[in-house]
Amino acid sequence: MLRSLLLAVVILLAVTATRSEAVRSTSRLLIVPQSGESGPVAPVIVLSSPQVTRGVKVVTREAKLTVTGRATHPKGIATVTVNGVAARLNDKGDFSADILLKPGSNDIVVVAVDTAGNEGFEKFTMSRQGDEVAPAVAALAGDAANGKRYALVIGINAYRQIPQLRTAAGDAKEVAKVLEEEYGFQTTVLLDEKATRAAIIKELNALKNRVNPGDSLLVYYAGHGFLDKETETSYWLPVDADKGDPSNWLEAKTVTDQLKRAPARQVLVVADSCYSGTISRAFEPSLAAEGGNREGYLKRLTSRRSRILIASGGNEPVSDSGGTGHSIFADIFLKALRNPFERRFTAEELMTRHLKEAVAGQSAQTPEYKVIRDSGHDSGDFVFSKLR
Repeated sequence: MLRSLLLAVVILLAVTATRSEAVRSTSRLLIVPQSGESGPVAPVIVLSSPQVTRGVKVVTREAKLTVTGRATHPKGIATVTVNGVAARLNDKGDFSADILLKPGSNDIVVVAVDTAGNEGFEKFTMSRQGDEVAPAVAALAGDAANGKRYALVIGINAYRQIPQLRTAAGDAKEVAKVLEEEYGFQTTVLLDEKATRAAIIKELNALKNRVNPGDSLLVYYAGHGFLDKETETSYWLPVDADKGDPSNWLEAKTVTDQLKRAPARQVLVVADSCYSGTISRAFEPSLAAEGGNREGYLKRLTSRRSRILIASGGNEPVSDSGGTGHSIFADIFLKALRNPFERRFTAEELMTRHLKEAVAGQSAQTPEYKVIRDSGHDSGDFVFSKLR
């Protein structure tokens, strides 16, 4: 009896010791690390739409899905993508992206990247039922099949050695914002001190290597331009350009050579500078017929390579003011992008319906729509597709 009692006491002490050690081990795991001791923390993503439960398939009959939510991290959020599509993102981390769904099951992956390069993920499944697609959505699907949209936006006010401008940098910032938020472009912006000759060429080269054959590329330039009348050579003047030394001037041919080598199907250059029209060859647009199948017309244009220039003026100086806080050209260009006559439209239609008469009627400059000389153009046109 005594032996059994002693054995029971020994077992009880052993169990108690084991439990005590387990508690101590757990408590050590819960110690909050001191500053600098913790590893990278992934961004936190909270979805607001669609409302999903992790692992549960959400069903819709729509072809287009808008994914919204908020991504947060102490270091700040740099980018958010939804299935590879760059989301619109504000300084609070609120994001929104439009993607297209194929019939059947679709895996949706949201990726947030903080300013230190750490990534956070959210994934859910969306099932699209039915095969009826509204014409407008079908048009967007056809355009999206052509690939991603990229833009390089350049604006220079604060020239180092030549007269400064007043509105070019602001014009560029606003153009980039509209292209991102309303047209889904992934934009690279070079303003003032960042817009050196070397930086512009570097970004052109990076975009040339990034784009794929189905992608679209838009280059917007607002700054000084110069025409050498003896050689009929036109230049963009980067922020480090010197009036008496052309070594840092950017010859238009350098720009067009990069665009010629870019595999993107659609390329559009929008130049708001003096003598910007001289980087192209003469071309008279054939206005789109109102009758017939408009979507078929747009599809034909997007299936062919296009290298198009929209210039704020021809072989002439252009205004640095005249709009509401913008140049006259940029003001009308921005209004046209925000309120186009159709959700999908060509660069030619942008010129003929919105820009040419409005700019010429309010200034001494006449905008031009032309094919970029020796660029690989093949009868296409740049097609804009507004997200909403």
